[in-house]
Amino acid sequence: MNFDIAQMALSAGRVLLVGLLFGAGLPALFAIGMRLQSAGTGELDGEAPGTRRPLLTAAGWILFALVIAAVLTGVLFITRLSIYHYFGISLFGAGK
Repeated sequence: MNFDIAQMALSAGRVLLVGLLFGAGLPALFAIGMRLQSAGTGELDGEAPGTRRPLLTAAGWILFALVIAAVLTGVLFITRLSIYHYFGISLFGAGK
């Protein structure tokens, strides 16, 4: 058997990178979105009403949409062959 250690290391590095991206990156984006939502609602100091910041609220919603899109894309990528088999819909080049 011929093992290419460099190719195996490259493949392992790619898996590690994608794992870090989805394992830590998406939860981090979600947390940043939560923080932006919190900051966008305005704060009350007990004396006067808080000031709303619609730009921060919108940025939070954009991050939430990005996380949801990434999760849906991942689920569709994993199930692409089943979707092609049962429904005939080709996603990500499945069934070609």
